[in-house]
Amino acid sequence: GNSVCDTLSVSVTTMQQAQQNELEAITDMFNKMTEQCFRKCVAMYKEPDLSVGEATCVDRCVHKYMTVHGKVQEILGQQALQAQQQQMPGMGMPGRGG
Repeated sequence: GNSVCDTLSVSVTTMQQAQQNELEAITDMFNKMTEQCFRKCVAMYKEPDLSVGEATCVDRCVHKYMTVHGKVQEILGQQALQAQQQQMPGMGMPGRGG
């Protein structure tokens, strides 16, 4: 019947929503990183190009921000996985019941 098509439709919609959320999260992270690193590294706007010191500062700031962001994502992913496993009792836990 129709249930397979309905399920597929919901699945595609869910996937599109997840992709949209991911894009918004990446955009938000990029905007915050840009703002914070700019504020931290660029003191004055005397010239159109960054000085060597400013460029080095921005490079380090971006690297640090991306590293921390990656670690946070990893931890959140692990927590989400653990939460998912706890919601499915009996899965992967043999002999649990006495």
